[in-house]
Parts: sequence; C-alpha cells; structure tokens
Amino acid sequence: MKLEKDSLIISYNFFKLMSNHKLIIKTNYLFYGQTKLLFLFFLVSFSVFSQEKDFDNSIDSITFLLNQYKKTKQPHLPQKAFLLAEKIKGDSLLKRTYSSFAVKSFLNKDLANLSLSERKLHEFYIRTRDSSALAQQYYCKGLFFKVKLKQDSAFYYYNKSKNISTQLKDSLEVTKRLLSMAAIQYDERDYLGSEISIIEGLRFVEPLKEVFYTGFLYERLGNALHRSGRQKEARKKFLIFFELQKRSSLEKLELQKARGYANFADTKIKYQKARLYNNLADTYTSEGNYTRALEYYKKSLSTDSIMLNSIQRYEVALGGIAFNHLMLGNIKLAIKEYSEVLKSRQNRKYERGLVVTHSGLADAYVANNETKKAIFHSNIGLEKAKKMQYNFYILENLLLLSKLEKGEKGRLLLQEHFILSDSLFKRERSLKNQFANVQYEAEKKDRENASLKQENSKRELELVTEKQHKIIGWLIAGISILFIGFGGSLVLSRRKKMLFEAQLKQVEVRETERQQIAKSLHDEVAGDIRMLHLKLSKTNQLEDAKSLDIINENVRNLSHQISSESFNEVSFKDQIINLISEYFEVSFRIKVEEIDTIEWKTINNSIKRTLFLTIREIIQNAKKHAEASVLILSFKETKKSIVLIISDNGKGFEVNAKKNGIGLKNLKERIEEISGVFTVESEIEKGTKITIEISKNGK
Repeated sequence: MKLEKDSLIISYNFFKLMSNHKLIIKTNYLFYGQTKLLFLFFLVSFSVFSQEKDFDNSIDSITFLLNQYKKTKQPHLPQKAFLLAEKIKGDSLLKRTYSSFAVKSFLNKDLANLSLSERKLHEFYIRTRDSSALAQQYYCKGLFFKVKLKQDSAFYYYNKSKNISTQLKDSLEVTKRLLSMAAIQYDERDYLGSEISIIEGLRFVEPLKEVFYTGFLYERLGNALHRSGRQKEARKKFLIFFELQKRSSLEKLELQKARGYANFADTKIKYQKARLYNNLADTYTSEGNYTRALEYYKKSLSTDSIMLNSIQRYEVALGGIAFNHLMLGNIKLAIKEYSEVLKSRQNRKYERGLVVTHSGLADAYVANNETKKAIFHSNIGLEKAKKMQYNFYILENLLLLSKLEKGEKGRLLLQEHFILSDSLFKRERSLKNQFANVQYEAEKKDRENASLKQENSKRELELVTEKQHKIIGWLIAGISILFIGFGGSLVLSRRKKMLFEAQLKQVEVRETERQQIAKSLHDEVAGDIRMLHLKLSKTNQLEDAKSLDIINENVRNLSHQISSESFNEVSFKDQIINLISEYFEVSFRIKVEEIDTIEWKTINNSIKRTLFLTIREIIQNAKKHAEASVLILSFKETKKSIVLIISDNGKGFEVNAKKNGIGLKNLKERIEEISGVFTVESEIEKGTKITIEISKNGK
C-alpha cells in the first residue's frame, strides 16, 4: 500500500508540474511523445487509485458487516466478512477481522462463529508463524469457555495468551488479558486475586500513557475493593476511572467534531459521569449510608436523556434507588420503582438484570407482608438464576423461600441452600487455588527459563574458554588433515570423472556400432531380401515370398529399434514427443511432466540416447505386457543429477520373480553403464514405478 500511495503522490506532482508550467511544443513528434507520457501517467494513477479505492471499500464493507452482526446477530455475516478479508490477502487485516468477529461472537454468545474465528486464527498462525495470532487464538478459546461458563478453562487460556504477549513485549495485549482474568476472579468472588491481577495490569499499561484500558483497570479495582469492604479506597479508584475516561473522550472530541459527532462525544462524557455516580452510590449503600447513596443514584438518574441513550445505567440507578428506599422503610415507593425496572428489563429481555429485579421485588413484598407475591417473584428469580448459574441470587432466593414456604418444602429449600452454599464455598476455594496455581506455574516457568538462560550463558562462556585453550593444537592438526583430505578427495574426484568419461566413451562406441548395424540391416540385408522376394514372386513361389515378407518386416523393426535420430539434429524433447506419437492410442495415453525444466543442450548425448532407448523399451513393455492404459514420464533435475520416474497403471508383477528378471536386468545394466541408478517398484494390480537417476558428470 505504501508503494501505491507513493505512486499517487508522484502522479499528482507530475500533473501539478504540468499545470504550473507552459510547455513549448516545437514539433509534432515531441507533442506526440509528451501526450503519450501524460496518458501513461494517467493510466498508472487511475489503476493505483482504483486499487486503493477497492481496498478502502473492502475495509468499509467488513466494518459494516461487523456492525450489522452486532445489531442483528445473523450467523452468516462473519463468514461473509472472512471471505472478503481473505480475498484482499492482507495478513494484518485478516488477523484483525478474525479477532474482531471473535469478540462480537462472544458478546452474541454465538459459539459456532466463535469456534470458526478461533480455527481461522489457528490456520493463520500455522501459515505465518505470527505469535500474536497464537495469542489471539488462545484468547478466543478463553472466550469460548467463558460462554460455556467454564471459568477455570477460560482463565487458563487467558493466561496462556497473556504469557505469549509478555514474550512479545506487547504490553497493551498483556493488560487486556489481565483485565479479563481479573473479571473472572471477581465473578468467582476471588477479590484479592482480582486485585492482584489488576495491579499487575496497571504495571504494564501505565508506562504506555494509555488512558482507555487504564481507566477500566481502575474501575475494576474499585469494584474489587468495594466487594472487599474497602469503600473509601474504592471511591478513590472510581474517581480516577472517571477522570481517565473523560480525558480519553476529550482527546477524541476534536476528531469527532470534524466528523460531525461532537454531540455524541459530549453525551459520552455525561454517561461516564452517570456511571461514576452509580459506582459511588454502591459504596455508600454497602456502608449503610442509604441517604447518601440515594443522592448519587438520583444524580445518575437526572443525567439528560439517560433512559433514551443509556437504558442499562438508567435501570441500575432506578434499581439502586428502589433498594435504598426499601432500606429506609419507603416500601411502596420501592415496589413501584422495582416494577418500573422490571418492565424495562422485560422489554429488552435482559435476563441477568431480571434475576436481580425479581429478587429485589421479592424482598420488597416480604417487607410489605404480601407473601404470595414475594414467593412468586422469588421463584422466578431462582429459576432464572439457576439457568444462568448466578450463584449469589440462587442462594439469596433459596434462603428467602425457605422462610416463606411452610413445612417440608421450606425445610428442603433450606437444605438445598446449605448444600449449595457449602459446595460453592469449596468451589470458590478450589478456583482461587487454581487461579493462583496457574499464575504461579507461569511465573515459576519464567524464573526457571531465566535461571536456565543464565546457566547456559555461564556454561557457554566456560566452553568458549575451553575451546580457546584447545584451538591452537586442533588448528594445526585440522589444517594437516584438511590438506590430506582435500588432496585425497581431489584425486578420488578426478578418478571418478575419468571413469565416468571412459564409460560414456564406451557407450558412444557401442552406439556408433549399433547405428552401423542398423544401417546395414536396413540398406543391405533388407535390400537383399527384397531382391529374393521379387525372384520368388516371378517363379510363382508365393508361400516362400510371404515368409520373406514377414522376415523383411522383422528386419526393418529391428533396424528401427536399435537406431535413433542424432540429438544434434533433433532435440531430446522432440524425439520423446515423436516416440509418444508412435505409441499413443485412445486406450493407451502417455503423459510427460516437467521435461521443459531441464536444459537438455547441456546434457551429454550418450546420456540422452541411453534415456531415450530405455524409455522406448519401457513404453513397449507397459503397452504390450503390463496392459496399462496410462503411463507417466516425470522428469526432474537436481544440482548433480537427472531423475526420471516412469509409472503406469498396469497389472504389475512380482519384482523378484525369475521370469521378469532378464528384461529388467538389461535395462538396469544399460543405466549403470553411465553411473546411473535403476530401481523398480511394482505390485500385482497396482501398477509399476521405475526410478532412474543419472549423474551429470559422474560425481
């Protein structure tokens, strides 16, 4: 893309130069050349502009699909976006697309597309070996287990992702993973563990001067402190969170003004303030300061158009007001406010919020002595909490119902409460240990790696010193051995080359003799047979004449088989093509592969002739004896040799059988005469494969 942008700049500067200077056209030829040049620049510029426009359009399309998927949750949209990103073939865009849709799939609880994103990231990592993609893949696996409510597995994969990002020194990604890990610890009531993870995240992110994720870490830290009963400390962290979020919004304000979103930026700051008021109110509620808590919840509720623009914060604020009114004894007002929150959450099908609201209404109706209504709402809260494994409210509603229901039913509900409470306590303790163990093992591994690295460095230093002491003695001995070895190798190499050249000479002599025999058979013997045939025909000895005809044809065939065209006159490739043409039939097809990859002009004629005759004989055998319908000639050239693989789909044979030995033996001897290697593989009904490897120079 940088190259394309540079081209655009060059083209723009050219047109600017043309427009700012008058060109004096002296001849028609000069005018034609400049016009042609101008057209060429225009064509290049238009092409580059079109490519860049297509790229930008594709990114816009992927962003549009991402937003549509967020809104509509249509499962086909991620696949569509992946195909579009893969078509562009930009690794950075691909990785970003897979990761973005993974997060959206998690938010949509779309396990199929979450798994698809994880698989795509894995394939991307296998192809590119980009460790950051592996970190994202592990993060996806963590999200998958998070949706499946398997918190321990989710934590494990978040930690694996974090460790890779730590090795890559990607502090922001480390921060994100620690934030996710802290959230799991918070959900499992491991508030101390959550606090430790957050503080570690702050250690990574604060040097970056990044405010967005730093703010969320402070909010999460405030929540952990709030649940731990440290309300004053929690309020300080919530205030830091608000200031950081406000700064982040103000930094973006100018850019958003330019895009016409200034109102949106201003609104965002207002709702961050509403969020702050809700958090502060929670801390005062926990301290039992219900009047002060009401003040902050009402401040949140009074935020301009909060119900329209931030319905979730509106529900939290109104629910908080209802609870604090209930605590202050204003029961009927609390019921009214809870009912309003219930209606809002029912309209948007917010199940987790409905658990809280039904449970709150149950408490309010108990306070108002309306037992049936209390039981009704508590049962709904319990049912929904069980579906979501919302353990806190399962326990709350079981305890409340055990008090409201009479007799055996109440006793069973209380027993269920105790069993679950004990189970959850053990589970929480086990998970805390698991979380701590996962982090401890990772830290231990890091320490061991560091220690091992230090030991290796020390050992390497010792080895270097030891080598330095030995190097002088070994150097003298080594040089001596090297000279001896080199001399011996040189002599051996020369002998092998001389032997190879002698073998080639013998092959050339035999080939010359073969050509002479073929010529004699064709010109002399066949000529004499023709004369004798004419005499017999004139004396009406027709049977003898026919026999001579057969003999004459055999002589011609023999002459043809032992002769071949000169490779100086007809190339090896053309001779192979002619050979294939002679044997090609509909029922017997011959394929040739990679013959053009070899520089046949550089190959000795004796090697080419030996190959040609061998190929011809193998084709004859495959057609006549093997009853093959397809034969493949596959050529390959290495640095030192030529490799030919001939395979057919014939009936095959037992390689070691005696009746097959003579023909194969002759072929093998022919190849070995020029320092080649001839191997045969065959199975009955599975065809035959012959591999020939011939050295180019005898080495």
